[in-house]
Amino acid sequence: MMQAWLALLVGLAAFWALIYAFARGSSGPLTVYPLLLIYRVAYSRGPISGRSRATAARAYGVISVPLALASAALFYYVSVRLFLGRYVVPTPSASQQGFVPLIPGVTVSLGQLIYFLIAIGVAVMAHELSHAVVSRAVGVPVRSAGFVLLAFIPAAFVEPDEEAIRSSPLRSKVMIYSAGVAANLALGLAFMYALSAVAPSLANGIMIAGVVPSSPAARAGLGPGMIIVAVNGVPVSTIAQGLQELVKAGAEGAGAANVTLTVYVRGVLENVTVFKPAGYGRLGISVVQSFSLPWLAALLSAMYVVNFGLALVNAAPLAIPIPGLGIETDGGQMLREAAARLGGRWKEIASAIEVLTLVLILSLITIAPVNLP
Repeated sequence: MMQAWLALLVGLAAFWALIYAFARGSSGPLTVYPLLLIYRVAYSRGPISGRSRATAARAYGVISVPLALASAALFYYVSVRLFLGRYVVPTPSASQQGFVPLIPGVTVSLGQLIYFLIAIGVAVMAHELSHAVVSRAVGVPVRSAGFVLLAFIPAAFVEPDEEAIRSSPLRSKVMIYSAGVAANLALGLAFMYALSAVAPSLANGIMIAGVVPSSPAARAGLGPGMIIVAVNGVPVSTIAQGLQELVKAGAEGAGAANVTLTVYVRGVLENVTVFKPAGYGRLGISVVQSFSLPWLAALLSAMYVVNFGLALVNAAPLAIPIPGLGIETDGGQMLREAAARLGGRWKEIASAIEVLTLVLILSLITIAPVNLP
């Protein structure tokens, strides 16, 4: 793993060194900074002219607003519960959950990185396209659009006319900002449904993702990558079936138990007997679902996780106060526009909410592996 990680870093550094050397100072649609590439395409569109198309796009914008608000509410519900479970009334599950940054080789294996990159590209493209469509539907032209590569993460952007946005009514602004969140939420739910629909037919066992050192499973020789297909001779293809058979065998509980697991080890079927002494509550393994088409299950899972996560975080009012490069989510822009309309101290209150949301996220960052099927 360390060699693969070093190879990735060397390859990434060489790629950006070549890009920066050849494109630095070039004029035109391509702009290159260290680890940042921006390419603007020849895309400029005025307001939607067709009445039926404009009406449909505005209807989408109207629907987007409650969806974005619901996403923000769900973000705070989940985040506050995790915060309370981690810092106020500690629970074991909350201490292991939180916002996991995608760090290749650390939280995301290099083998699964490609699925997350595809998912990020699709999610950002749908997000920005939704902004563009609703902007044009409410009379705000789009000046330009383009693609971004940040280190190894692909992205896209659209640039509506700033003057037109500033002169637009609050309702139009909120519709524009909500459109991207709604697109990601819809995609996340769609891919979650697709995964749940195909998973039963693709499930072919239970893959061991990790083994606790010195546990009964470790002493029996079980290791990551092995696929459990039977427990005490009873075939199992899903995690639920496996857990049910482990409970029957006494593997889940304080008493002693002998459990025979039939596993695939590098394509060879073997029987491994695990002895769990009294006092051990579990065998000491963490598992993920195994599928006959692992690439399909992994891609659908990444699409669901990335789109749903982007919808929740982007709906929350959040600002990152970087000097010269302020970053604000769609939820933050919605809150800022509403505060500007209310006037008084509401702008200060909105800024405080954005900063507190940032602190909340930072307090819940967790470095843990993200395991796709």
